Amino acid sequence: AVLADISSPENRAKAFGLIGVAFGLGFILGPALAGVLSRWSVTLPVWIAVAIAAINLVLVLLLLPETHPAEQRRALPRKRALNPFAQLAKVFANPKVGSLCLGFFLFFLAFNGFTAVLVLFFKQVFGWGPGPATTAFLIVGVVATVVQGGLIGPLVTRFGEQRLTLFGLGLVVVGCLLIPGAPITNAKPMVFSAVALLAMGTGLVTPCLRSLVSRRLDGDGQGAALGSLQGLQSLGSFLGPPMMGLAYEQLGFSSPFLLAAALLLGVCFLTANGTLNQAS
Repeated sequence: AVLADISSPENRAKAFGLIGVAFGLGFILGPALAGVLSRWSVTLPVWIAVAIAAINLVLVLLLLPETHPAEQRRALPRKRALNPFAQLAKVFANPKVGSLCLGFFLFFLAFNGFTAVLVLFFKQVFGWGPGPATTAFLIVGVVATVVQGGLIGPLVTRFGEQRLTLFGLGLVVVGCLLIPGAPITNAKPMVFSAVALLAMGTGLVTPCLRSLVSRRLDGDGQGAALGSLQGLQSLGSFLGPPMMGLAYEQLGFSSPFLLAAALLLGVCFLTANGTLNQAS
């Protein structure tokens, strides 16, 4: 919401890409730091994480300015209106952004679902230990950082958010299909290429979808809608892993990737349909 307040509509995807940069850097540095700290104590990384979160809170309280003008603020609603599920239903019912928000939810349902079983898949299918699996996630962090840190702004200027969203979804679908299709005897080249495509696609989809939603809303209520997007991301991240874990156990090792690819094709339809409805 702060980034939406302080950025112009045409620069919004680039601003949201900064969140992806932070995610990518955290993906690279966090596990490495935890690995070093765990040499002294397995609980030390937890306490360091608590300390970092506390420092983050202090920095927000002391240094982050209020970006929402006082004249645009609303009176506090009644408690019934603060029901989070009611807020999500309100967002889905909005004809301007409903399809895009549903697509945003399904994207994280699929993506976080199949990535939750990745390490288990690597171990049971390819016999990989921590080393190759860690390398795969390191590739994700590096690629996501490059895409959202340096490339997203010029790419949006050249191609626009909708095209990049659809292209990014295509990359993630291809990545989903490559991983279970990798040869067991020499899986690393195909798997590492696949996770690079996954990271690149996610680096395009996440900020561009957020920007598409933001651009379709007026300043009034934009923060609430973007907050709902974050809620949808969390909800998808919560529901995806057990859903894909059940599929992995009951339907076979490849089923989470195939199911995710099918859901992502649905996201492509919702994204195209949402932008067409807005244009009409």
